[in-house]
Amino acid sequence: MELPRRSRGDELLQPGELLRLRARLRQAAPKHDLVTVIACAFDHRTRMLPFIFADTHMAPAGVRSIGSAMVDSGFEKTRIVLQQWNRHFRPSQMRLDGRVPDLFMVSSMGLHSDQCMAMIRDAHRIDPAHRPLIIAGGPHAVYQPFDLFSADPKDPASADVVVTGEEFVLLSMLEAVLSVRAAGESMLSAFSRARDSHALDGIPGLVFPRNIVHGLPEQLIDTGIQRLLGDLDELPDSVLGYRLLEPPSRRATLGSQAVPADRIRKLSPISSVVLTFGCKFACPYCPIPAYNQRQHRVKSSGRIAEEL
Repeated sequence: MELPRRSRGDELLQPGELLRLRARLRQAAPKHDLVTVIACAFDHRTRMLPFIFADTHMAPAGVRSIGSAMVDSGFEKTRIVLQQWNRHFRPSQMRLDGRVPDLFMVSSMGLHSDQCMAMIRDAHRIDPAHRPLIIAGGPHAVYQPFDLFSADPKDPASADVVVTGEEFVLLSMLEAVLSVRAAGESMLSAFSRARDSHALDGIPGLVFPRNIVHGLPEQLIDTGIQRLLGDLDELPDSVLGYRLLEPPSRRATLGSQAVPADRIRKLSPISSVVLTFGCKFACPYCPIPAYNQRQHRVKSSGRIAEEL
């Protein structure tokens, strides 16, 4: 499961690269008016000690960070659905701002992969003319991206693209797709054209199918290991993601509004804050150093204090 390393000296993005990408997307966002739903897969059969209570009382940092990146890049119509709180959520019935979303993203750990694939399968029930672009990510995608594509003719539902990296990879792909998108064109159609024209091949951190026959990919393209953000102060403020959380409910559909700010502390009394990424040690059983390309990435003390 250990990830390969990029060439020495090529592990990190150039300083300011994420900031410039976010600025470009903010310029492009008003022309596209995207609606996005981000789902955190959670299999309630996997609940166990010592994580009982914490697993349902802490809004995960991963989906919050992706939601924050979308909002910070100008795509305000974004909602985060936690299966911890909304176990009956059905992507085929989701509507946000009265619309079928343009993007449906799902994040999963390996032990929640059954629920992840169930949501992807349900999203494929949407009329193909209106179906959102399905993007998979999270720890399961980082280490086993190929599991998110079906090889079963009886069950051909797959992700359209898997992001095996962090915010920069997702936003880079989004920029590439929007650069070829025509007025009124679906994101799924624009993605397909970008993929087939090789516009995504140069974005490290993606896995996507090519030559799809009867709904099944004949070939999967892996663009390689991502380049990492070195200065974590360039990340969007992850607090933005708290504004996007879907209220807990037993419905299969989405509510009209996200959780009000004054209810967050009751639903998510535990909060996670990213301080550093990486580790200076190299324990043989641990994948963290390899994921971080043997780099140790930090936030400044001022940024940490601000987030706290």
